[in-house]
Amino acid sequence: MLNRSATNEELLRDSVLLPKALALIEEEARTISTSSNLTRRLHLAAAKVIHVRLTNELASVRKEMRQRGIRAEKIDISREEAKALIAEKLARHIRDITEKLQRHSANK
Repeated sequence: MLNRSATNEELLRDSVLLPKALALIEEEARTISTSSNLTRRLHLAAAKVIHVRLTNELASVRKEMRQRGIRAEKIDISREEAKALIAEKLARHIRDITEKLQRHSANK
């Protein structure tokens, strides 16, 4: 989740990128939600979990920004860098969920 030692710039960046990541997950969930295919339903369940995680992370970022007195402002970031950072953030959540599922199945 939120790294308490995050710089103001990192908080600002996350405050801009997290809503974009949420929109991406929401769009993906809408796309696959009409399918009865089991694999797609698994993807939808994972998308919902990631959505909740991103929502919580965004709330934490906004709270930290308020506590530090940081006002939302424009940040200079290229489209390619934004895409890469969003992909990295999503991949981190996917890895974490996968690891938890693997640990859970190993304990059975």
